[in-house]
Amino acid sequence: MKSKYKLFLFWVSIGTAIGGAIYINSLFFFADETDIITDNIIPESIELKTPEDIVDIAIKNIIVYPNRSDQESIYIDIEIQNINGNETVQVSLSNANNLIGSDQISLKSNQKVYFQSFLLKDNIDFKSKFDVKVSSLKLEDNIANNRYSFNVSLESNNPKIAIISGNLNFNSMAIINHVANDFDHFIPDFETGIHDFKDFWFKRYDLVIFDNFPNHIISDEWRELFVRKINSQNTALILSIGNNQNFDSLMKLSPLFGVKIDSKEDINNISKRTFFEKNQFKSVLINNANFYEDFFNEKNNYFEESLKWALENKKLHYNFFLGSEHYNINDKIFIYGFSNRVDLEKKIFTAKISIDDRYLYNKRLYFNPISDYYFSQFNIDNFGNYKIEIIDENDFILETISVNIVEELSKL
Repeated sequence: MKSKYKLFLFWVSIGTAIGGAIYINSLFFFADETDIITDNIIPESIELKTPEDIVDIAIKNIIVYPNRSDQESIYIDIEIQNINGNETVQVSLSNANNLIGSDQISLKSNQKVYFQSFLLKDNIDFKSKFDVKVSSLKLEDNIANNRYSFNVSLESNNPKIAIISGNLNFNSMAIINHVANDFDHFIPDFETGIHDFKDFWFKRYDLVIFDNFPNHIISDEWRELFVRKINSQNTALILSIGNNQNFDSLMKLSPLFGVKIDSKEDINNISKRTFFEKNQFKSVLINNANFYEDFFNEKNNYFEESLKWALENKKLHYNFFLGSEHYNINDKIFIYGFSNRVDLEKKIFTAKISIDDRYLYNKRLYFNPISDYYFSQFNIDNFGNYKIEIIDENDFILETISVNIVEELSKL
């Protein structure tokens, strides 16, 4: 299969980076950024001082992203490092133990990095592993880095929904029956009555449903953090008022639904269903503590209509990934991310990098216009627990990625 990156680099006349369009920041940034993606299998110190008699080929990074032209296929790009190889090798890609792609690369001893791209559409089992193999060189000793297995978890078409229940009630059952199977349900601990929101804060949702929640007093800080989260991630909100609703908390949240609640009598003056929309934000307030009766009697479908309205025309959002699951000291970690659909307005993303809870520096993510994703890399100079926080232009954390580098074994 002919790689589109070879065409791109031919266009910009970069002869030594054939097929390297996925790392285009070398075209317009400072010298220390030109080597945007290098060693993540063979340590840099070895590459710089390799004796002529050492021969090795290694898979460095795997980049998986959607094909924007049809929205039904994906690209899998493989970065391969060559040390003194001067022959033809076979690159094969398998899924669920079935060969789905294969191509040859003719190596030259003076070229260190090669790229192979596969475009996949049919007969793909995303629940099974993908395997990349590069045939070994004649004089190669280390063939362990010629193979790499990975999973693909691209954005699902199903909306990501979180249900937060206060006291479970009959409405809870009705809500769950309306929602698709793929949702996260946050319920209070049966002994303490307290929710565990740790996973909630670090995951992006298209819709959050408050089911008889909040059933306790929420702080101003909690409300502020929640509002920042749903605004930054363009999350719709549905609140179903229940019998155990905390009134003070309901007052704090009422502006999110375009209503003002100052007293309990105000609730009686609110219609059974209120739609509210401001800019990109959508919310629905359901003021019917017993709407489950209509649901089970099939008399009313207004909750189903509320779901459909809240999820219509959702704004795009981003996910970020690592180029490899295995990094060692002196490697360079490659990170990349893309949106769930085409984004005509380019964004500013920054990677805030820390080690063992100690801030190191920020790293800008650059945009690849050919493949429509953002990317960057940074060096691993010390052992420890690295934390990569992807921050948008509003200083909101979109995603947190952890990488643990230990002296004996490198693993995520």
